[in-house]
Amino acid sequence: MSEIDDKKRYWLWGELDAVSHEMLKKIQLSVNKKLEGPTFDLHLTLSGPFYDISQDRLNRIESFSKKNKQLSIKSSLYQAKDLFFQSLFIEIEKSKELTDLKNQLDHQLGLESEFFYPHISLFYGLEEQEKKQLVIDQLPTINEPLILDKISIAEIGEGVESWKILYQYPLIKDLYAFKTIGIGRPI
Repeated sequence: MSEIDDKKRYWLWGELDAVSHEMLKKIQLSVNKKLEGPTFDLHLTLSGPFYDISQDRLNRIESFSKKNKQLSIKSSLYQAKDLFFQSLFIEIEKSKELTDLKNQLDHQLGLESEFFYPHISLFYGLEEQEKKQLVIDQLPTINEPLILDKISIAEIGEGVESWKILYQYPLIKDLYAFKTIGIGRPI
């Protein structure tokens, strides 16, 4: 194992508002009931990995969240691949606004990303494509936009169940709001 593999890894996730989250959580529970995958928080991976959460980095992410507002994202369709972490998911339209948000976060973290495939996973695991397609065929159409309203720092360990959100930063472009709600608190 290399030295970097021994370190904790952190990723920036986009998380959804309560309405979007509740709708997708019902879908995720339905999928996992049929496919029996691990439990994990719904998220859209925006940036990472990075290997430290220094106070400077936390301050930059908090400052970024204060200057950016919620983002409406559009789901395109359900997809299934033969990849553990992209096994069954909702593909998200790669809009200019979402790509700009991701690029700005990469800049804040000093990361260079060559590939961005926005999606929200519903199931992690290796399962037959035919079985996943049968599940997809029973899932509801998502017609309304989803609202990405916060950025989170997640610590990613070996097993999916060990993943945890450490910090959340609401996307609020309103000086009065961030003075009154206290953002960037540990979870």
